[in-house]
Amino acid sequence: MSRDNKASLKNCWEILGCERHARGSKVLEFGECSASKTKMGHSCWAVSGTLCGGKVSKSHKEKQISCKSCDVYRLYHRSSGKHGRVIKKLYPEEDRKYHQIMINRLIRNNFSDSHYNNQQYFRSNKSNYRGNTI
Repeated sequence: MSRDNKASLKNCWEILGCERHARGSKVLEFGECSASKTKMGHSCWAVSGTLCGGKVSKSHKEKQISCKSCDVYRLYHRSSGKHGRVIKKLYPEEDRKYHQIMINRLIRNNFSDSHYNNQQYFRSNKSNYRGNTI
């Protein structure tokens, strides 16, 4: 893809018009968007603290439903987006960060689930672990 085509792959703040990018008109009101700060303008659904539905999101969990119906997600999601594969090639550093965020989230979620399940198991089998308290 040529430089002209790369320039046509707009960042999320250009597509959505949120104005929270560096020097945007809403930076004073809401602060600079975390997608802008981390140069993740083609992967904003993976970043907490972005402006979604008119409010600043706190976590990825809050964003899951709204992001799937968002134009940016539908354009740039790596496996299902119209330009997902192009983003991988043209923005390798952003793609690396995106995958690292997703891997970390998967590990954290799996750890939380397994920790919870282990606690439940030990509580239900307390009598089998003499002398050990939970």
